[in-house]
Amino acid sequence: MNLPPDHYFVLIVPIGIFLLGMALFTCWRVLRQQHFLPWLATGYLLPALAMAVQSLMSNEQLADWSVIAAALYLVGGWALTRGLAMRHGGDVSLPLAIVIGVTTLALLYYYSRVEEQLWTRAICLNTALALMYLLPFRSILRRRNPGDTLERIVRWSYIACVGYALLRPLLIIALAPDYEMAMLTRSGYWLLTLAASLIFSIWFMFILLACALRDVMRVLHEERNRDPLTQLINRRAFFESAERALQDSNLAPWALLACDVDHFKQVNDTWGHTAGDQVLQSVAHILTEQVRRDDLVSRFGGEEFIILLNRSDAGHARSVAQRIQSQLALTRFSAIPGKVTVSFGLTLVTSAADLAHAIERADISLYQAKQSGRDRICMLPEEPPA
Repeated sequence: MNLPPDHYFVLIVPIGIFLLGMALFTCWRVLRQQHFLPWLATGYLLPALAMAVQSLMSNEQLADWSVIAAALYLVGGWALTRGLAMRHGGDVSLPLAIVIGVTTLALLYYYSRVEEQLWTRAICLNTALALMYLLPFRSILRRRNPGDTLERIVRWSYIACVGYALLRPLLIIALAPDYEMAMLTRSGYWLLTLAASLIFSIWFMFILLACALRDVMRVLHEERNRDPLTQLINRRAFFESAERALQDSNLAPWALLACDVDHFKQVNDTWGHTAGDQVLQSVAHILTEQVRRDDLVSRFGGEEFIILLNRSDAGHARSVAQRIQSQLALTRFSAIPGKVTVSFGLTLVTSAADLAHAIERADISLYQAKQSGRDRICMLPEEPPA
């Protein structure tokens, strides 16, 4: 193409968007669990290719390549919206996307090969892209945890992008009248399109990558703090969470239960460790069912569990332990015959500084429950009676 040297300057924008797409692909190779990233990358790369080629074309060449360029834009738009929907736990309608794409390509073919109308083609393509960007609308707006700052930024950025896409056909009418269409890729409309595309691309990339990294950190944090077998918080996470809870006076008073599965070694020795694992998982499930959302249930190790009950006195803690025992008495385990029982050591907690001593007192009470015949709830006599 024999174009003025300054005309190649417009390639900076599509090249920049293409590099952003490659950066997203690179991030996906590191963050493999973020399955939406390759779709977002495709949503960057394909439109960047179409934009770069169109930036160097004359109007006659635009007509010859309009269907192919539009296909790149539409497939890229669908990939982008699918990535956004996947990131928000949803998906987009492929049949609806196909209807939008086929209808648009048919119109572009007609207005490029049968009746040459560049202005109409621009309106058709931009309208189709706006409809494509609307596909993940429900998935994004129903996103959980709206109080998360990053999620709010993603939501409002998406709304702004959709709003701009819906306004673009009107911008064509206002900024690209017939006389400017004499050379579309040198018009004010084309420069505005390039600038807006680059701004939205950079902004979306950084905010979505920030969300992806935040999600990965959350997963790592959960893996660090969760017992892999029972999915309860582990000892370290219990101490961290308990200290925060014990500093909140709105959660006072507190009670602590040390829970141990009776004759668990016999379960492992008789029916194997797989059966023992199933028993622990079932016990953990029952423990979490019988406490409130803001109570803490932790697997401390082996067959021992610790429960911190907020807004609870000794009487309430004893009733919780009794409910757990009653539920276990009704539970039938597929891995072993017969029932499983648990023993409890109960104590009260006065403050965060008292936590370690409270666990010691609960362990002593638990030992007394074991010595007294198991399947019991014991509390040290010097504490307030239950």
